[in-house]
Amino acid sequence: MKKNNAACILAMLMLTGCSGAGSAVPDGSSVTGSGTDSAESAADTVSQKETERTESSAAETTDLLQASSTQAMFDKALDGIRTEITLDRIVQTGTVGAFDYSLTIDLSKWERHTTLKQIVDLSRLFWDCYPKMYARFQDVTDAPTDVILAVENEGYGIAEAGGDFVHLHDMWLHDNLTDYDCITHELAHLIQGSGWDGDYLEYSDYTELFADCCRYEYALDGGDFNDAVWTLQTAEEQPDRSCSVRFLVWLDYKYSHDDTDMLKRFFIPAHSATYPAGEWEDAWADIFSGTPLAGMTADAVWALYAASDFSHLDAHAERGKTSQLLRYYDVRGRFRNTE
Repeated sequence: MKKNNAACILAMLMLTGCSGAGSAVPDGSSVTGSGTDSAESAADTVSQKETERTESSAAETTDLLQASSTQAMFDKALDGIRTEITLDRIVQTGTVGAFDYSLTIDLSKWERHTTLKQIVDLSRLFWDCYPKMYARFQDVTDAPTDVILAVENEGYGIAEAGGDFVHLHDMWLHDNLTDYDCITHELAHLIQGSGWDGDYLEYSDYTELFADCCRYEYALDGGDFNDAVWTLQTAEEQPDRSCSVRFLVWLDYKYSHDDTDMLKRFFIPAHSATYPAGEWEDAWADIFSGTPLAGMTADAVWALYAASDFSHLDAHAERGKTSQLLRYYDVRGRFRNTE
């Protein structure tokens, strides 16, 4: 925005110069006079102020990150995770279960709208949920174990993800103080890896439905933040499987057990591009095989879901309280203390 302001000032001053004594004349003579010089001077002043502001912000960020109290905040919040802080980034490494992970928090463009406490909580979120998701899907995906989270005020929306990179807009948590689990959603996109071709999904929204299913199941601190600001919609609000997150949560909760993982079964054809979009009845047959749903069509299973109280119970909860849905169905219970 600052650079755009400089350009606007330059344009305005040039227009002002053209309306005065130094403007172009009918015989085609070149423009002379002080208008352009003034514009260039003003633009240089804005550019210099922008540079000074950036340098000042960078110096303040460096001082903040290198304070001993900052290191202590991360060490206290992340037992067993090594944290190294440099001029503009935080690098964390650790082993969870059978896998080594790293999280690099890139603050080179951080304008400090996101607070340091919120950044600590984001790192807690990564170490709490990402290794659990990775361990669950690692044998059927090409997801990374080394992840970069950039907090920056760039031209993105709320957040984006791809490859090994997650971006969080610096203003989002500033304006939405507890919406940490938007990052759980983005980390689930990393878990999806390089697959999930829309031509091989029954509905293209399956990519987002999976990420939101993970957002609900793996939410930070058991959903303490998540369920007050975002939660599952009912069967009336999301009336078919093309748009229903709760349908996937229901399949996973009710029919995953022992060696049967229903969300993983859904993940495999979505990731591997096995079935073209128009042939997903065959995909659902594979997903349902060997379960009580075997032989049923996807539409019939949807009807079973829509008739259940699971599809209707309120999933919203104020912080510190439990939703109606979770009082009856401990959806997140099996993910506690798992890797």
